[in-house]
Amino acid sequence: QLCGSWWFEGFNWEGLRKGTLTPPIIPSVASPTDTSNFDSFPEDSDEPPPDDNSGWDIDF
Repeated sequence: QLCGSWWFEGFNWEGLRKGTLTPPIIPSVASPTDTSNFDSFPEDSDEPPPDDNSGWDIDF
């Protein structure tokens, strides 16, 4: 059903099945550990968030 949708009209389903489609974006990668294409975020704290003492979780 999905393949017949007007939204995918002209899509190369056979190329998808065979894995021969050309990707729309090919990022440059210097090595297997290169993360330059990802945003940086601060490390998560190992401490749990403080309890708000509202009691919402009392039944758990």
